[in-house]
Amino acid sequence: MKSLWQQRFVQHAKEQSKFLKLVFNEYFILAIIFLIGAVGFWYSQALDQLPPNSWWARPVAILVLGLVTLLFKPVTLLQAADAAFLLPREKELPQYLVAARRYSLIMPSITTALTGFFLTPFLARGAAFTLVKVVFLTLTAIVAAISIIINQFNSLYQKSTIFSKIGQNTLGSFLLLIIAAYVNEVAALILALIWCGFNYYQWQQLAAKQIFNWLQAVDIEANRSYQLKRFYNLFTDVPGIAHQAVRRQWLDWLLKPIKPKHRNAYLYLFARGFLRNSDYSGIFVRLTIICLLLIYAIHNYLLITIITALFLYLVEFQLLPLYKNYDGIVLTQIYPLTQSQKQQSFQVLLLVVLGMQWLFIVITLLLCNHLTTQLLWPVVVSLLMVIFLLKWYLPRQLTKLNK
Repeated sequence: MKSLWQQRFVQHAKEQSKFLKLVFNEYFILAIIFLIGAVGFWYSQALDQLPPNSWWARPVAILVLGLVTLLFKPVTLLQAADAAFLLPREKELPQYLVAARRYSLIMPSITTALTGFFLTPFLARGAAFTLVKVVFLTLTAIVAAISIIINQFNSLYQKSTIFSKIGQNTLGSFLLLIIAAYVNEVAALILALIWCGFNYYQWQQLAAKQIFNWLQAVDIEANRSYQLKRFYNLFTDVPGIAHQAVRRQWLDWLLKPIKPKHRNAYLYLFARGFLRNSDYSGIFVRLTIICLLLIYAIHNYLLITIITALFLYLVEFQLLPLYKNYDGIVLTQIYPLTQSQKQQSFQVLLLVVLGMQWLFIVITLLLCNHLTTQLLWPVVVSLLMVIFLLKWYLPRQLTKLNK
């Protein structure tokens, strides 16, 4: 069983490495750098305005840390066929699950630790926490996250239902964090270790005496893998992930300006695909909302200028796969349409999409800032960015895609 885990882990690592290289390309890394800088700048400004000893600082920290501890699921890498082919070797399965559990604990521990680090200045100012108290609070959250993962592995045995474990995990995590924040952080850490030890002891008992719920374990792993691939699918085509199309009849009025003429065939197809496909319209909505929230939170015009230009580029870059979305349809190959008509139609679509995004940006800038000459910088630069993308950058990208 150990060799089976090692084999699947190597295959899993190769797959993740392939997708991560496509996700974290140089453009996305640049976007993340600017986004982290923007969030850091807003965070420092918010801390300066945070009243000392605010009553709501501890509940916010408890809520954030508690949600982070509940965020992760066990990674078993089990496959549907395992329920039949590995059933005769079920007694050896704990060896496989121990290795899977160790791997499953890496991301929750790191993420919880980073969250505690991020909350340190907030708690120091808003709740007057010392560094030692914050460290104990974070350690309590990490141990709670480990306990939750072990508890989720326990739920894979038929004696315990997954719903009861979810309630136990939620109650245990938040109760420990409340004790650490309001009563005594050392006592909370000790209780968290006791809970973790009890869950581990329960795991040993269940693995030795109870029957493994194969179907539930396979379903959980399939759902976890699918959710992860859906995230990767935002950046590249992932095998096995179908694009979700929704009718959205209430948006049909947006298509009425497109006249039913031969030259508008691709324009109608791209526009309809953009509105109905949740991947493309969802990307536009999410990135636009994030951009507007950053504009609302940040009042540094230079940083706002960079952010608006960056998010316009991100929307353009993420919508490029739509250009090749219908190449596999036979009717688009036999219908008398030229490549130039297709390219012009896609440019018109992006003109409308980026124009709408730019309009939302300008409205938010006017509503959230004072009317000064400095406000012209993000407005003008973002407009120039739209022109640059549509007139110079996009045609070169489409030419590469046509080849």
